[in-house]
Amino acid sequence: MYSLALKTVLSVMLSSVALASGGGGHGGAEGGGEAKPEKKEIKSAEDSFSVVQSRVQGLEAKVHSGQEEIQKLITEKQHTKDPEKVNEIIRQMLTLHKELEKNLKEYDQQRSLLKYRYPEKAASEKREYERIELKSIEDMESQMSIGSSVNRTMKKVRMQYGNPEPESKKVESHSKTAPSKPSQPGLTDPVILKK
Repeated sequence: MYSLALKTVLSVMLSSVALASGGGGHGGAEGGGEAKPEKKEIKSAEDSFSVVQSRVQGLEAKVHSGQEEIQKLITEKQHTKDPEKVNEIIRQMLTLHKELEKNLKEYDQQRSLLKYRYPEKAASEKREYERIELKSIEDMESQMSIGSSVNRTMKKVRMQYGNPEPESKKVESHSKTAPSKPSQPGLTDPVILKK
């Protein structure tokens, strides 16, 4: 009785081990011989820092080149009068924009992977990867138009140098400031103490 129980427990354990290891319990009925392991490209969860960093740099370059290519197509579209050619340019812009969107999504994933998986190495590196915003084609076109570029330039100039004063105010301000003496001494004026 003891040997029968021991044999039963042993056979149950062996069959469970065989099922757990992928044997399936069917012996050799799967086509004669051992099954070949499938070759799958599995991205390693433990990619090295340099591999992820090079991916991020490559994707960043792809995104910037895609944006430049769309900008070239926009300028070409603005100078083209033929409606068929304009439609072809628009189709090219749409396909490039879809590809740009895909690359930008992957760039954001790899950038966050680099930032959060390797925080100490990312902190020691001088380079910081900025978030890149995806603009619609209409926004890119308005950015590329001549009027908007003039407005942007004027805005930058005004921010840098301020609005110019009219000439009449300059002349009036110079004539008023000439011969006036302050009533109290300033910080830079010498003070004479008397006893």
